[in-house]
Amino acid sequence: MDYTQLNLTHRTEMLQAIGIDHVDALFQAIPESIRCTDSLDLMPAQSELELQRSLAEMANHNHGAHDMICFMGCGAYDHFYPALVDQLISRGEFLTAYTPYQAEASQGSLQAFFEFQTQIARLTGLDIANASLYDGATAMAEAALLATNTTRRSEVLVAETIHPEYLAVLRTVLSDLNITITVLESTDGTIAPSTVKANMSDAVACVIVQSPNIWGQIEDWEGCFNIAHETPKTAAIAVCNPIACGMLKTPGECGADIATGEGQPLGNALNLGGPYLGLLAAKESFVRKMPGRLVGMTTDEEGRRAFCLTLQTREQHIRGAKATSNVCTNQGLMALRATMFMTTLGSDGLKEMAEQCWHKAHYLAKELCAIDGWKLKHEGEFFNEFTIVPPFDVTEFVNKAKSRGILPGVTACGRRMQGLSKGNDLIVAVTEKRTKQEMDTFVEFCKEVSA
Repeated sequence: MDYTQLNLTHRTEMLQAIGIDHVDALFQAIPESIRCTDSLDLMPAQSELELQRSLAEMANHNHGAHDMICFMGCGAYDHFYPALVDQLISRGEFLTAYTPYQAEASQGSLQAFFEFQTQIARLTGLDIANASLYDGATAMAEAALLATNTTRRSEVLVAETIHPEYLAVLRTVLSDLNITITVLESTDGTIAPSTVKANMSDAVACVIVQSPNIWGQIEDWEGCFNIAHETPKTAAIAVCNPIACGMLKTPGECGADIATGEGQPLGNALNLGGPYLGLLAAKESFVRKMPGRLVGMTTDEEGRRAFCLTLQTREQHIRGAKATSNVCTNQGLMALRATMFMTTLGSDGLKEMAEQCWHKAHYLAKELCAIDGWKLKHEGEFFNEFTIVPPFDVTEFVNKAKSRGILPGVTACGRRMQGLSKGNDLIVAVTEKRTKQEMDTFVEFCKEVSA
């Protein structure tokens, strides 16, 4: 943000424009009993040069993926995105635009969202996608609501190998509804189709399975979803990593009816935790109850191509309590970044990115397992994330690694994972940005600590 001061002339002009003599008049509506009468405990005023130096000194205390070797993951990943994305998104008409409420007047925004929907539908292998949701966790919860609204059933089966924060959001969203959440127990880090079968009934609205899951393991989507479809109307919901869709079978190819995911890897930086981007795609049969915005392409009265919002009667600002969801907007700026990212890379670029993630993760896992006492928690297939178990306290190890400029991964016993594990489990993510030198540096550090 630019540091631009207001002088007395500016303040006087603004006060005159709104018809008051002093800024205190703006606060007359606040009762005197609750006004702050003491002076504020602020630092002394600084010149512009002094302030720039002070802020730079404070900023130098922040460390993260921009200046450390990053193996953090669990839903937020340090991926590369081309400089073109930042260049284009910085245009004023993109960067300052909010989701339009007279949407058809913003043909450029609607066209971008239409292209985003098309790309997400192709990426997931499903018929239709909406113009985005808030983040991956709320997208998954909205998918569960979509399934219960469509099937008129009251039970949701969800894999325990799903991200614990996603599960917490699901429980919160469904807490005031007459819906039962049944958590499916895992076997060696994944959900067996037989476990799904043992919990199926005519009351089940959907089965939710994340792959790659929280441990990094690739789940048997096809097996689990085939079992789900043995019960008529039950929806199969896949929670996916959009980068993995560039290499692995898509949710649609595996039999999913609905796919959700976190769109942060698609050209959006880590951003200290947000804003992020929720993805939701589904088969066409779900379109009338899908949450959020749907952009369609049509022609105007003169026969010219035009874009518009479709099926708006589902939305809460029109239907009120009868709405299918509380969502009536979308993450426009983040969706636009994702559109630029996918367009720039293309299908070949996305596939190469996914393959680099896979190969580099497997290289690092092999090197770590060669250290005496280190082992993988699970032996199944993984994409770009795996869980390693070192032979000592993992929390102390993470702190040592940070002091050496390495973010070694996410501890499964930590606060963020809500006590997912009580053991020394470290979830390590490897993206295309990690070089062999960086991975070898990490391995040498692990050997040093283990000695």
